[in-house]
Amino acid sequence: MFSLKPPRPTFRSYLLPPPQTDDKINSEPKIKKLEPVLLPGEIVVNEVNFVRKCIASDTSQYDLWGKLICSNFKISFITDDPMPLQKFHYRNLLLGEHDVPLTCIEQIVTLNDHKRKQKVLGPNQKLKFNPTELIIYCKDFRIVRFRFDESGPESAKKVCLAIAHYSQPTDLQLLFAFEYVGKKYHNSGDFMQKLKWLNSLMDFIKS
Repeated sequence: MFSLKPPRPTFRSYLLPPPQTDDKINSEPKIKKLEPVLLPGEIVVNEVNFVRKCIASDTSQYDLWGKLICSNFKISFITDDPMPLQKFHYRNLLLGEHDVPLTCIEQIVTLNDHKRKQKVLGPNQKLKFNPTELIIYCKDFRIVRFRFDESGPESAKKVCLAIAHYSQPTDLQLLFAFEYVGKKYHNSGDFMQKLKWLNSLMDFIKS
C-alpha cells in the first residue's frame, strides 16, 4: 500500500538571510518638530498644538492642522500641510504664509460650541470658559478662524488671552514692531548719512 504521508523536504539552504538595516528596524515615522521663524528679539509668548485652521466656511475638507503660536510681534500658524486652492504664491520678508501681525488685529472673538458662549476679548480680560473656536478679524478685511477640538482646553485659553493682551497694549510704543523698526533704521549707516545730509540742508536754508 502507498503511504498517504507527504514526503519530507530534502532541500536545505545554506545562505544567510540579508541583514536588517537601521531603516527597517526604525520603521516608525519621524514626527517633524514645528518651529516658528522669528525676527531678532522676537520671543514666543504662548503656543498650543493640534489646532485646526479653517480654510473654507462651508466645509472642513481643506482645513489645515498644525501649531498656533503667539509672539510679541505676530500670531503664527505652523503646518506641514500645503495650502489648498492657492493659485498665486508670494513671499513676504517679515511674515509667513499663515502669519498675522498683532498690529493688524481688529477684534478677537472666542466661542464655545458646547456651552453656546461667545466673548469678544479685550486686554486684561478674563475668560471663564474654555474656547473651542477662535475668530480673528483683521484690519485688512481678513477673517481667520481656528478650532481647538483636539487641543488642550487650558492651552487654548492661554493662547487666546495672550493674543488679546499683546495685540492691544496700553501704549502703542510697547509693540514689538515699533521697537524693531527703530533699532533697524537707527543702526543703519545709510539712515545716519541721510540724517546728516538733511540736517546740513536745513542749516543751509536757515542761513
